[in-house]
Amino acid sequence: MRHTEHTVTIDAPAEIVWDVLVDVEGYARIFPPTQEVTILEETGEYQIARLVVDVNGQIQSWVSRRDIDVERKVIAYRQLETAPLMGHMGGEWRALPLGDDRTQLVLTHDFCPRTPVDGKVAGKFTYEEADELLRAAVERNSVADLAAVKAAAERQAVGAGRVS
Repeated sequence: MRHTEHTVTIDAPAEIVWDVLVDVEGYARIFPPTQEVTILEETGEYQIARLVVDVNGQIQSWVSRRDIDVERKVIAYRQLETAPLMGHMGGEWRALPLGDDRTQLVLTHDFCPRTPVDGKVAGKFTYEEADELLRAAVERNSVADLAAVKAAAERQAVGAGRVS
């Protein structure tokens, strides 16, 4: 199992960053690879959503459960139905206030490829190849996702007059 952690400092209050994170249906507007998000089930404590995403030029779909902790501003996620290469994917989004107008956003991933069948993952990759593809995709997408949340939250903060 691999574990990664990526962070970015956002010039916006934690409440604004949180609003961006909890709006899973809005991900298609701010994350370029995300084509569509459909909420399948939702309460105040969790969301179950189907995501359709362009992964390395190939459209893939999976279902994620997002457990929402409003007080701590943490969304713990895990895929209930995974993409073809993925054996396990989970992690957290954490919006940590750094004063009134700045937020440290932390994104973690815990993941591993599917177990090979007849020596291949998804019928075409060795376990090592699948692991490297996933590692590279998580790295690339984490940086892009944090930048997208940062840009969206900072635009909202300026629009709300919360920062200059």
